[in-house]
Amino acid sequence: MTWRVLTTPACEPDFQALRDEDRTAVIEDLFAWVADGPPRSSPRLVGGAMLFLDPLPCGFSVSYFIDEAQRYVAVVRVRRTEPS
Repeated sequence: MTWRVLTTPACEPDFQALRDEDRTAVIEDLFAWVADGPPRSSPRLVGGAMLFLDPLPCGFSVSYFIDEAQRYVAVVRVRRTEPS
């Protein structure tokens, strides 16, 4: 079974601020989650919701929440994790 990876309106400014090649790299790294789902390596409770913060191979990190039953990942933030 595959996962859906969605972006939320909250992360749109983050995506718009990326250079085209960085945006493409982030999207490609997120696409890798479709088969097995996200890594869920850094959970934290924020306002009653479980959010995860994970680095991507392209040098950015994403904050997201998941719905296990519907098998989707909803990205809420994208940030650079290493100098440009």
